[in-house]
Amino acid sequence: MYVHYKFEIVRRFCMNSFVKDLYYGEISPWERGRPQDPKYADFTRRIIDIQKHFKDTLPPEQWKRFEELENLNTQSLSIDNLGAFSYGLSMGILLMIDVINFKDNQLAE
Repeated sequence: MYVHYKFEIVRRFCMNSFVKDLYYGEISPWERGRPQDPKYADFTRRIIDIQKHFKDTLPPEQWKRFEELENLNTQSLSIDNLGAFSYGLSMGILLMIDVINFKDNQLAE
C-alpha cells in the first residue's frame, strides 16, 4: 500500500505536467535551446573564426577534406552523445524504480 501511495503521488505530479505537455506537443524532446553556459558563445565564435581561417588559407581540395574531417568528427560525437544519453536515462529510470519500490527499512541493507 505504501509503495502504491508514493507511486500515485509521483504519477499525479508527472501526469499533470510532463506527460500531458509531451502528449499535446508542448514539449519537443528533439528540440532544445542553446546551452545557457556563457562559454558556449565564446567557443562557437572561436570555432567559426578558425574555420574561416582554414577556408581562406587552404586550397579548395584541402578545404573539402577539412570539411569531411569536421563532418566525421560531428558524427562521432553524436554517436558518443547518444550513448551517454542512453546510459544516463537508464540510470535515471533505475533510480526512479528504486525510489518507487523503497521501503523505510531497506536503507540499511
